[in-house]
Amino acid sequence: MNSLTHGFLFLSGLTWLLCEVCVSAGAGFWAPLWLYLLGFVVMFAIMGCLPLSERVINTAGPIFTILIGGSILLYAFGAFGAGFLGGFLRLVGGLALVILGVLGLLNREEKSPAH
Repeated sequence: MNSLTHGFLFLSGLTWLLCEVCVSAGAGFWAPLWLYLLGFVVMFAIMGCLPLSERVINTAGPIFTILIGGSILLYAFGAFGAGFLGGFLRLVGGLALVILGVLGLLNREEKSPAH
């Protein structure tokens, strides 16, 4: 992640999505939880375990942030049927994460090779 703020918002979105998929699993719909767990393993394998370059990691972080925000947006559209406030809060949070991911992709620091 490019900064502490991006990392904090990334982890907040990750936690928020975990809460959403756990509520879905509690209602008997387990597919989102299994997809989340698969994505979680792949995400942390790429960002933390595999010996990849910093450029790849700085690209993967914003992409995963966009995926997390998009997933929260999917929950937002489903939540508007139950009430406006829950859907609106999910919409704002999901959009914030998508925008953060796009900004992270645009503001990646390219290190020049040392001469």
